[in-house]
Amino acid sequence: MTVYTEHFLINTHGFTDIIDITEKVKSAVYKHNIKEANVVVALPGSTASITTIEYEPGLIKDLPAILDEIAPMNK
Repeated sequence: MTVYTEHFLINTHGFTDIIDITEKVKSAVYKHNIKEANVVVALPGSTASITTIEYEPGLIKDLPAILDEIAPMNK
């Protein structure tokens, strides 16, 4: 099995900054002309996360609100 490794950097502003990385991941896969693959996306650090949630306008509003309920920054 061939393994390809790609890296890309994302700059965030913190505080539940939500960034769609779909195109960057697709570009990394298409770069190698892969027909079938398993893709692993990982990041360093303990205060960031990756999700497969649908990136849409309601998400930009709702996810930060629910995260603030679950783990408020001021408490």
